[in-house]
Amino acid sequence: MSQIFADNEEVIFEGDIPSEPSRVYELLMGALSEQGRVVVQFVVDGIDSLEGGSFPDVYEKIEAFSLSHDELTLRLILESMKHLGQTEEQFQAYVRNILSVPWSEVFRQMDQLISRVQPFADLLDNLGPYAQTYDPPWRESLEAVAKEQSESLNEILISFEQGNPALLSDELSVRFLPVFKRTRKLFVEEVVPFLQNKTGGEN
Repeated sequence: MSQIFADNEEVIFEGDIPSEPSRVYELLMGALSEQGRVVVQFVVDGIDSLEGGSFPDVYEKIEAFSLSHDELTLRLILESMKHLGQTEEQFQAYVRNILSVPWSEVFRQMDQLISRVQPFADLLDNLGPYAQTYDPPWRESLEAVAKEQSESLNEILISFEQGNPALLSDELSVRFLPVFKRTRKLFVEEVVPFLQNKTGGEN
């Protein structure tokens, strides 16, 4: 007989147990979302279907594991901040080089620059829906830096389109880097302590 567990507790269904793992996933997601939780692992007969990106047709045992929105948001932030650790220094080095190396070299490094910016942009994007839903005390500060970051990224793209190293240098040094610093400070001093307090200091 098939068994289903959610966070190590067996799930008892009224009526027949769904025969397809995808249907079980839909039902668990719906029930857990009402509790402010998200499924982060969905192990079907020993294989995580979320990691694999597909569900099998049948199963004997399903184990689902969830996190609260607070826990998941904190985990995302802490993971992203690890990768952002050296980014500020890398940006400063990049800014120093913009006006001293050929534009063709600056342009060639555009993909590298974007790859450094992307985790920062993703972090703000991922935090936006949480802030709108739960209205934490730092919501307005977050929205302000997210707006500035978006505007700055747009100017950075324009500088590349125009082949304008002076504009790129100014945008990075005058606006983007200060926003980056303020955002990291906001996370360290307000966002992370707030979420750690809500999750009991775990993570």
